[in-house]
Amino acid sequence: MNKPNKRFALRTYSRFPMQISMMYLGQDSSGQGIAQELSRVGCRILGKDPVVTGETLSVRIALPTFQNPLIIEQATVKWVKGLEFGVAFGQLDDRQADRLQRLLDVLIGSGSYSGRPAGSLNVKPRLPAA
Repeated sequence: MNKPNKRFALRTYSRFPMQISMMYLGQDSSGQGIAQELSRVGCRILGKDPVVTGETLSVRIALPTFQNPLIIEQATVKWVKGLEFGVAFGQLDDRQADRLQRLLDVLIGSGSYSGRPAGSLNVKPRLPAA
């Protein structure tokens, strides 16, 4: 009988490579970092300060052309490897979900989803003012 492989997770949403400044704050952790991949349900972060698997964070992602950051009040740390970690977003309010979707739409339109490393992208996402 085959055992399920727990090393790999089946993803239902595409991830988009990017490099956007962000901040995170939890009960025991806080810091700044770079969101390196983003999807509708989570992101991969390279932080400056450590976090713990299972911790719930509040995440603020700086969006180009928006004065205010995208705010995700509940993001659960799913994995940690050094200062790199992945979070799964909790329920987003309608306004933040719409802002996230507009950013992803821009990334789709720019071709950022092609698998190229984020540093090689010459496209800076531009969103209409909110």
